[in-house]
Amino acid sequence: MSGYDLMREIEDKTEGAWHPGPGAVYPTLQKLARQGYVKARKKSGSGPAQASYEITPAGLRNIASAKRAMETSGEKMRMMSSLFIDLMDQDDLVKFALNSFEVQAGLVRTIVESDRSGLGHVDKLFVLRQYKLNLERELAHAAASIRALDERSEREAK
Repeated sequence: MSGYDLMREIEDKTEGAWHPGPGAVYPTLQKLARQGYVKARKKSGSGPAQASYEITPAGLRNIASAKRAMETSGEKMRMMSSLFIDLMDQDDLVKFALNSFEVQAGLVRTIVESDRSGLGHVDKLFVLRQYKLNLERELAHAAASIRALDERSEREAK
């Protein structure tokens, strides 16, 4: 597709949340071409010369590698959580934790409710059921933690 087509596609896929301009798209496409991830093809005909871009085998491998990295990113985030706790101010840590939950919940909603996700009915049910199980586990953990903190507060008050 052309750079213009790509800009429209990004805007459509993000439901208007991101509207990249030519100043962002064309330099990125040129960089990807220099790296061998896309190949530019000049369209001929009447009117101004226009290029279309096609992903290369190296680009497909790079995408596959990025997907693998994203699959392990959750585990890396869990491993880095202690670093966040040590480095962040208490107020920022609370905001970060609550915002992270809202972002995750919003992502699940978007994946399940959007036709753009490409997920079928069965996959959407699986995502929702797994998400529900995780929420139930977290709710049980939160309830137990609240009880323990309440008991501790009562003991300290005596």
